[in-house]
Amino acid sequence: MARRLWTVFVTFALLLFGSVALSATARADTSNLVANPGFESGGTAGWSCGPTASAVTSPVHTGTHALAAAATASDTAQCTQTVPVQPDSAYTLTAYVEGAYVYLGATGYSSTWTPSATSWQQLSTSFTTGASTTSVTLYLHGWYGEGTYDADDVSLTGPAGSGATAPATPTGLAVTGTTSSTASLSWNASAGATGYRVYQGGTQVASASGTSTTVSGLAAATSYAFSVSATNSAGESARSAAVSATTQPSGGGSGGTAAWHPSYLSIGSVYTPGSTVDTFFTTLASHGKVPDYGYEYLIGGDFSNWAATTTTMVTHARQHGMTPVLVDYGMNGNVDGTGVDFTNMQNSGWLTTYFTALKNAASAAAAAAPGAPVGWVIEPDMLGYLQQNYAASYGDDAANMPAATSAAYSAGVLASGSDPAFGNNLKGLTEAINYTIKKYDPSAFVGWQVNTWGVRDALKDTDTQGWTAGRQSVASVATQVADFVKTADIGYHADFIAFDQWGQDFGVLRDPNPAADIRYLNAAHWSNYLLYVQTVRQSLQLPAVLWQIPVGHLNSTHTPSPTYWNSSGTFPDLDDVTAEQDEDSASTFFFGDTFTSSGNNLAFYGSNPGADPKVSVNGSTVTWGSHIQEAAAAGVVAILFGAGTGTGTYGVPEMVGTDQTGPGDFGYWVTRTQSYLAAPVSLP
Repeated sequence: MARRLWTVFVTFALLLFGSVALSATARADTSNLVANPGFESGGTAGWSCGPTASAVTSPVHTGTHALAAAATASDTAQCTQTVPVQPDSAYTLTAYVEGAYVYLGATGYSSTWTPSATSWQQLSTSFTTGASTTSVTLYLHGWYGEGTYDADDVSLTGPAGSGATAPATPTGLAVTGTTSSTASLSWNASAGATGYRVYQGGTQVASASGTSTTVSGLAAATSYAFSVSATNSAGESARSAAVSATTQPSGGGSGGTAAWHPSYLSIGSVYTPGSTVDTFFTTLASHGKVPDYGYEYLIGGDFSNWAATTTTMVTHARQHGMTPVLVDYGMNGNVDGTGVDFTNMQNSGWLTTYFTALKNAASAAAAAAPGAPVGWVIEPDMLGYLQQNYAASYGDDAANMPAATSAAYSAGVLASGSDPAFGNNLKGLTEAINYTIKKYDPSAFVGWQVNTWGVRDALKDTDTQGWTAGRQSVASVATQVADFVKTADIGYHADFIAFDQWGQDFGVLRDPNPAADIRYLNAAHWSNYLLYVQTVRQSLQLPAVLWQIPVGHLNSTHTPSPTYWNSSGTFPDLDDVTAEQDEDSASTFFFGDTFTSSGNNLAFYGSNPGADPKVSVNGSTVTWGSHIQEAAAAGVVAILFGAGTGTGTYGVPEMVGTDQTGPGDFGYWVTRTQSYLAAPVSLP
């Protein structure tokens, strides 16, 4: 989550877990397409519901049964049903509900809700399916901590979906181009196909709704065999005959940048250059190694200063021995809203300004660090919001989502004829952004940021589904995210994928029962996070960078403090009240620690459902071993820590906020970082 006020989180959470959209006009139809619409089966047959949902005999709207589902502090008690429909057709969805904050909708289309239905109230919304849509997923859910809601007589009216047969095998598969890290493919359309899957050997590596795609993340000067199949709602065709593609040698093409990270798993920090901050980093160097990377934002409300900010940041970071990383947070204009990116990416005027600023910043980086690597984390949250709120309406294919990419050419940033022709869609936009950075700074290393919540946050699924099933659920959600971002071709000329984890230390919530709060993570949940990261990054065949990981640690640490930070030799507790002094479990998990706990916290942080050998409990003492080795095994090459909001815990001072001369956590994070960097974990 990018830098913003804490108050935005509430709005964000509502949009994340239950968006409300305006209803579209739809025609009515007398037939109800919903199976078990009144739960008269005496159960939830036909629906997919969580453990708190059941059919009850009272209250009911009509008939003898209705749905009752209890929303908890960490679960909305959602029930879903996938219904066959016809493309380009109008539908009306209704249901009778009781309860507080009850939602009804169709994923990727419209939704509606009521804040308080003390008696049966009918919700109604309408939508029109897309050109290739053959099914929609309906949902009912409540809201976190609002208790039980009831639902009955769910109805979807409109043309019934028809049966289908699997499409024929695609023909004409051909290689249309290669770079040192990509292979571009095309093929002939298959009648009845709604999508295509591209395979490298026996592994699916790409999906597309059209008849071409680019496979990224390949090794230089290497031969690969690719085949393609066609899909629709009835199934998948046989794969085509394979074709061979050989990537270009590195150095002469436009693939990944070499030598941008050390041979060990490296550590980075937010870094905002300025007098007091630079004095701190100079002093820090006298105690041990400084972080490997320093990162700073380039925000959309400050386009005119991107070049100057870049020059200062790159110059100062390198003086401290840190590799500079720029965070391109420009597409949304530094406004954290679900629709801002979608609107701006279609605005040619906005993109003209954006691409001009991007060119100027990349050029400034090249001038400040000629031939040296400068990193770019591209557009935090953008892909997550687009997948969560818009992708389904475009067949979950970024190539179908409109974008005014041509503005890069009209602005003179890219040149028609000499630079590649990137499409006026999200796929073309992501490719053009990556290409522009490396055109003006060939030594740059770039990666798009991917969220854990692009579909939904599954990190606590092991709590409700058991360890094995929960881990499978985490991997399944990660695969859905990977499939979408691959249609956006984020691997084009890319060197890594970035993953955040909220960026707001959870201690600010001061929840006495962390197990019931989705924001609190124990060691098992962090293990799920690494599984999520590994699943996505393996699908794209790129290394992972964990970025904007919360700095905070768990209180009552047994780690001694150097006396130059605390004369007592101990680290004071983070009080979860003072700005920039909030607990989190991230530093504890990655660096490892022993701490004293009690009550609900002891039960939560001592929990070990996956039998992690690095987690142990002895009375009130909990020990988590360092999990940096596990991160490296998952394909993580760097972890960059930092506050994602103005109230996040500061591990180093910043030129904004309360702590501008020293860290907000009493020196814990820098102590653990310097201790780790004295003997870092080698990459596999």
